[in-house]
Amino acid sequence: MAESFSHKWGQIIGNLIQEFIRDTLQRVADEHGFYLDYQKKRKARITKKVSWQDRYGNYHDLDYVMERAGTEDTLGLPVAFIETAWRRYTKHSRNKVQ
Repeated sequence: MAESFSHKWGQIIGNLIQEFIRDTLQRVADEHGFYLDYQKKRKARITKKVSWQDRYGNYHDLDYVMERAGTEDTLGLPVAFIETAWRRYTKHSRNKVQ
């Protein structure tokens, strides 16, 4: 695949925006006493991914989850699921088929 400088620039902008969003969400979580979970190493999870199962048994990978009574060591009760899918959008041929 050809390397596009505009794609790299888009990733840099997306990362900066996601960092800003994380900082903002962290302030909100702190203000309300919630734990903000995002993609990082966490003792309560096996992988770096933030993934939750819905009532139908389906798993969803998310960017952020605010948890009530969550800590680094234990999963809390999810209060808000936040996904920033716009950041990861790429136009691959498999997406064109859909």
